[in-house]
Amino acid sequence: MNIKSLKLRNFRNYKQLDLEFAPHINILVGNNAQGKTNILEAIYLLAAAKSFRASKESEMIKHNEISSLISGKIQRDAVHKLEITISNIAVKSIKCNTKETQQKEFVGNFNVVLFSPEDLSLIKGSPGQRRRFMDLEISQVNAGYRSLLADYQKILVHRNSLLKDIAHKNKYEKMLEVWDEQLIEVGTRLMVQRAEMIYKLGLLSRLIHRKLSNNQEELILRYSPFYAENNEQLDYDYQTIKSRFSYALAEEKPFELLRGYSLVGPQRDDFIFLINQLDAKRYASQGQQRTAVLSCRLAELEYMKSETGRYPVILLDDVMSELDELRKKYLLKLLDKKVQTIITTTDISDFEPELLQNASVFFVESGQVTERR
Repeated sequence: MNIKSLKLRNFRNYKQLDLEFAPHINILVGNNAQGKTNILEAIYLLAAAKSFRASKESEMIKHNEISSLISGKIQRDAVHKLEITISNIAVKSIKCNTKETQQKEFVGNFNVVLFSPEDLSLIKGSPGQRRRFMDLEISQVNAGYRSLLADYQKILVHRNSLLKDIAHKNKYEKMLEVWDEQLIEVGTRLMVQRAEMIYKLGLLSRLIHRKLSNNQEELILRYSPFYAENNEQLDYDYQTIKSRFSYALAEEKPFELLRGYSLVGPQRDDFIFLINQLDAKRYASQGQQRTAVLSCRLAELEYMKSETGRYPVILLDDVMSELDELRKKYLLKLLDKKVQTIITTTDISDFEPELLQNASVFFVESGQVTERR
């Protein structure tokens, strides 16, 4: 899988941009704040239908413009055209091969893995960030999960609305049983898939991490469902999860009725990084955390390949300067000719001459991009 071309209109600092990418290594070179990351953001949008950095979609529209267009041609089994239009005056438009589509159907047509300096938040950040990671990871390779997640979110909204009514009006409580059953059933199926993904990703991450740490460290990814206590290691089969879910719901029901919202469910899940059996968030150095995240990101490539039969595109946002020589060489050796890679950097000397000879190099300055000839 790769991205063949990208077209931007009124996106961030680009009035108009048309790029064609090589199937292997593509390097975007330029000083900070010139627009390199904007290109990665646009590519990421074509995979996830949302930004990895904008809190509001309107932030991505060029100043004083009404709308922006992000369009790309993706090579999968055939060439597909993906297109997103963001507007200040209309609903976001998402198209696949010129046909209007919903986000849950759009995601999965094109797969990417993004690695950036901010990725330390995968370990250091909130459980919500890690839940979004799990959901996007599975959604890119499993259409059924995308539908399941949408169904669960609808159930949660309805149940919370009913809990609020019960809390304020002290009625409708019998209606809650119907939503409880759906919450447990759909929520359990979500959690089984999350547990399975973290297990598979953990096996791959462990092997990569051993190489990156010269066999000095053991990395474990552990799924931590909402009912887990003290990072306990649990069984994650359907019946076990459903039983624990039902028990937790019964225990918390009186408090939910008082507060007027749901207190249990996969919306409170997490997963943790363990290095040599210790919680990386609390005990690992920043260097160890960075290596653990890099191992996880590289494992994503193999996970997606195993699930879809194709490698995703990898986006590396100014990460070369964050890595020591050993990890830098390992990363580039792994990626060269294996997956399509799009890298941003401020210093082209981070790359070996041999790699540069086989790479497409683009120079980015003030929203203008020129390709090395």
